[in-house]
Parts: sequence; structure tokens; C-alpha cells
Amino acid sequence: MTRVSELIYGWLGWCPNTRIVKTSQRGIESSPLENPIVLPGSGRIRKGKDLARESVNILVHNRRLLWFSFLILLTFIFTIVTNSYIRFISGTNAFPGFDVPYSTTILLARGSLEWVTLTFTTTFIEYFVFFYLSAGLIVCISQIPSGNSISIRGGLSRAWCYKRPIAGWTLIGALLWITIAYFTYGFYLITVFALPAMVLDNKDLIAAIRESVFIFRRMWVETYVLFGLILLITIGFLLVTLFSIGQVGFAYGLIIGDSIVGIIASLVMSVLMAIGAVVIGIAIFILYKHDRNGEFLLIPKTRMSR
Repeated sequence: MTRVSELIYGWLGWCPNTRIVKTSQRGIESSPLENPIVLPGSGRIRKGKDLARESVNILVHNRRLLWFSFLILLTFIFTIVTNSYIRFISGTNAFPGFDVPYSTTILLARGSLEWVTLTFTTTFIEYFVFFYLSAGLIVCISQIPSGNSISIRGGLSRAWCYKRPIAGWTLIGALLWITIAYFTYGFYLITVFALPAMVLDNKDLIAAIRESVFIFRRMWVETYVLFGLILLITIGFLLVTLFSIGQVGFAYGLIIGDSIVGIIASLVMSVLMAIGAVVIGIAIFILYKHDRNGEFLLIPKTRMSR
């Protein structure tokens, strides 16, 4: 038996008594969460409120996650520019509700093949980039409770491995946007847990959507409360910010006309929505793990690298 062991060690170059040294890229640094803590509150509405508050606290303690907000903000700006351009060449107001000049000459008829192609292409790019960044966010957050280390770049690199199911999910959304427009958000609300199912459990597109529908049926109250609170907070900050900017701008003559107001409103809304998207991503991860483990995990304070 000793002779056999020596032959194995010789061929494999392995010594069982050698110490194993693990190295990793500097990234999220945290201690393992050995004893999960349950968020207070037994009611489903109260759990949704506690979840929203805890998600904000996690973002405050992990401020480098705001790099995802910055990247998502660039996606939103791209969306504003492309949508405004399409509306402009279609002869419609790029900023509805504001007195903004727009082309009265229809360069691209709404509903034409060219319009459909352009709208579908830009929508697909916008959705895919957003979901890819969200997948990277979920990958980074998922490493915190276990105490593993990962950088934002590493999270995005892992998320790229799931580009095919993400692309399929995006394709469905882009096709729905062409046909039912804003009702597409209802589809993504019901299938909001498909992304963590793809990234965390390596499910294919159909299985991830099916899993998301089942989870949403069990946790629709918490999900609605979470999204509602984030939306109300975003709108509140938007109104306060616009009021403050408007008072200063009009007082000093810096803002003249509704066109500037429309641009400022879009930019401020994009910034707030980009931050809110990261908060919602954190909350979706916690809800998904709750459905798996039956407990709301409180993620410890960490330090994250780029």
C-alpha cells in the first residue's frame, strides 16, 4: 500500500501533508455570517418596509456598490438620448408635459418597419446592459454573507457567463415593448426573481421565469411594498431637488424655458433611479434567499474594491 501511495504522489506531484494556501483578488472583505438574523416584524407589509430600510443600510455600508449606480446611470442617459431622438424624428415631443420644440416633419413614421427596427434595437441594448449590470451586482452581493472576496470587475466577469439567458430575457422584454409598451414593466415585475435564479442557481431561461413566477406568488406583498417605497422615496427626492434647483435657477436667471427644466428633470430622475435600482437589486437578492432559506439575512458591513 505504501508503494502504491508513493507512485500516486510521484505521478501527481501531490503531497498530502502540504499546507494549502488560498489567494484571491482584493474585493469584498467580510466575516462569514454564521448565524442569520431575521428581520423584525411578522406582517408581510412590515417585512417589506424592513426590507427596504435594510437594503438602504447595506448600500450605505457598502458605498462602492454605487459604482453600479454610476454604470446604470450611463445606461439611463443612453436611454433618454435614444428615446428622445426616436420621438423627435417621429414628430412627437421628446419631453411630454414640457413645452419643448420638436420637429413637425415626420422623418420616421411611427409603426413603420424602420421605426420598429430602430426601437427594438435600442430597447434590446438598453435592457441587456441594465440586466447585465444587475447580474453583476447580485454576484457581488451574494459573496458578502459567506465572507468571500470579489471585486466589482470580478462580479461583472462572472455575470458575463450568464449572457445567453440574460439575452433571452431581454429579447422577450424588447418584443413586448414594441407591442404593449409600458405594460412590459408588469412582465418584468412578475419575473423579477428570474435574474437571481439564473445567476445564483444557474437555471436556464424557462426554469428561471417559472421559478420567479412561483416566488412572486408567494411574496407579492413584500415585493409591492418594496417597489412602492423605493418609488415614493425617489419621487420625494425628485420633487425636493427640482424645487430647490428651480428656485435657485429662476432666481438667478439660470433656467429659462421648459426645455431646460425637462432636461434637468430627466437627469435628476435618472440619478435617483440608478441609486434606487441598486437598492432594489439588494432587496431582490435578500427576498430570493429568504424564499430559499426562510430567513431574511442581514448582510454585514464590508469593504469593496473596484
